[in-house]
Amino acid sequence: MKKSISSLLFVLVVGGCAASGSARYSASVTTPRLVYVSAGVQVIEDYDEPIFYSSNMYWRYDGGVWYQSRYHTSGWVRVTSPPAPILRIERPSMYVHYRGGAHATAAGQARADDKREMKEDKREMKEDKREMKEERREAQQEKREDKREDKQDRREDKQDAKAAHKPGNDSHKPSKK
Repeated sequence: MKKSISSLLFVLVVGGCAASGSARYSASVTTPRLVYVSAGVQVIEDYDEPIFYSSNMYWRYDGGVWYQSRYHTSGWVRVTSPPAPILRIERPSMYVHYRGGAHATAAGQARADDKREMKEDKREMKEDKREMKEERREAQQEKREDKREDKQDRREDKQDAKAAHKPGNDSHKPSKK
C-alpha cells in the first residue's frame, strides 16, 4: 500500500499533473414592472411587499420603517428621512400586490425625470441670464445719469465762475471796510 501511494506520488510529481476546466457565470438583472402611484413615485406591480421607486432609488416600507436600496431585491439600508414624495405616501402597506393602470420602467422614469430636471435647470439659467442682463442695463443707465449730472454740475460751476469774474461784478473785489 505504501509502495503504491509512493509510486502514484512519483508519477504525479515527475510526470506532471495536467488539468483543464472552465467556468461560466451569467446573471441577468431584471427591472421590475412599475406602476404610477403619485408624482415622482412608482411601486412594483403585484409584489409581495410595498417597494416604491423614486429619486433613482428603491424604497421599502416595513413595520413603520423606511429602507432604501439601488436594487429592488437586496442591499436595503434603514433611512430616517426619505424624500418628500415617499413621505407623502399614505398607508404604504396598501400597495402590496398593487395593480395600477399606468406603467413605467425605472430607467424610463429616471430618464424622464432627468429630462424634466434639465428643462427646469435650463429655464432657471435663462431666467438668471435675463435678470443679470437687466441688472447690467440698470447699472449702465445709472452710470449715464451720473455722467450727465457731473457734466451739468461742471457747467454750472463754470457759469458761476464766469459770473464771478465779469467786469462790473463786485463779488470778486475785496470789500473795503
